[in-house]
Amino acid sequence: MNKKILFLMPDFNGGGAEGVFVQLANYFSLKYQVHFMVLNSYGPNLNKLNTNIKVIELKKNSSIKSIFKINRYIKRNNIDVAIGTLAMAYVISIANLFGRKKCKYIARVGSIISSNLSNISPMKRSILSLYQKVLNFSDTVITQSVSMDEDLKNYINKKTEVIYNPISSSKILSLSEEKSSIKLDSKFFNIVSVGRLAYEKDYRTAILSIAKLKKKIRNIKYYILGEGDLKEELLRYSKSLDLNDNIIFTGHLKNPYPIMKNANVLLLTSLYEGFSNVILESLALNTPVVATDSPGGNKEIILNGENGFLAKVRNSEDIVQKIMLVREQKNYNIDVSKFEINFITKEYEKQF
Repeated sequence: MNKKILFLMPDFNGGGAEGVFVQLANYFSLKYQVHFMVLNSYGPNLNKLNTNIKVIELKKNSSIKSIFKINRYIKRNNIDVAIGTLAMAYVISIANLFGRKKCKYIARVGSIISSNLSNISPMKRSILSLYQKVLNFSDTVITQSVSMDEDLKNYINKKTEVIYNPISSSKILSLSEEKSSIKLDSKFFNIVSVGRLAYEKDYRTAILSIAKLKKKIRNIKYYILGEGDLKEELLRYSKSLDLNDNIIFTGHLKNPYPIMKNANVLLLTSLYEGFSNVILESLALNTPVVATDSPGGNKEIILNGENGFLAKVRNSEDIVQKIMLVREQKNYNIDVSKFEINFITKEYEKQF
């Protein structure tokens, strides 16, 4: 029987979770009947969705208020599998309490819960900690890394499944061959970071590391690919460290892969990271990675000396040291085969 699968997330923003869900939906649309439901149908990932996938826009600001509408759609269209991520992971869990009996309701958790709750007031933390328990109502909970899985067990009493994020190496390699408006000069040691300019990405430590590296490597360029609320603050910080000629803020790029491919190293300084898609993408392009050993999946991908190095969180001296190791080491043993989409989708299908 041709299964009907419904993917749910808030919108098509340019984040990692959104990118993963579009990848999965596209892959499964070759085999199953795929529907895609969002609160609002906007964002850069919308254009990446296969045209044979039906998009349903709820036109709501609150995912919780959409529960009855979601279940009506599931029942009316005889959906066999409904899988939600981000806020929709919680909505789909609650929806299962009075949902279609023949449908499997799957919640995919998008981040490290403890880290997400660490920067809010104690009262809000208590409320949101309690809210995590709604995930118990889903048929299956999927996490993206062993670290995330262990963290989630502090909040729910349910068997969970660890399924890593997928990658399509052939597609990434193909996109990396496209022309880019930004050309990296091989006379420089080129460092690149890709991601939202947000607190948890800790770009301040990355920028401070570049200031210290400048004393060791004269010809250095640091490309920051992304947009976010902290852009102006980070521009001012770069200027205060006299790095105007060394740091290039490119904004969000539709295709970052030509830059990533030609960089000497990818730098990821996150305070926490559920599972970094950009690390996998960089490794698929044979570009080694220096990433912080933060809570999350970084340590499950990076093998010191094989495909890059792990550095201490918020420690610019250690980050500098690890980047210098990358500069000295010429050969790496980079293998991303266990993350390939054809393998990862089989893990998802076991939950269907």
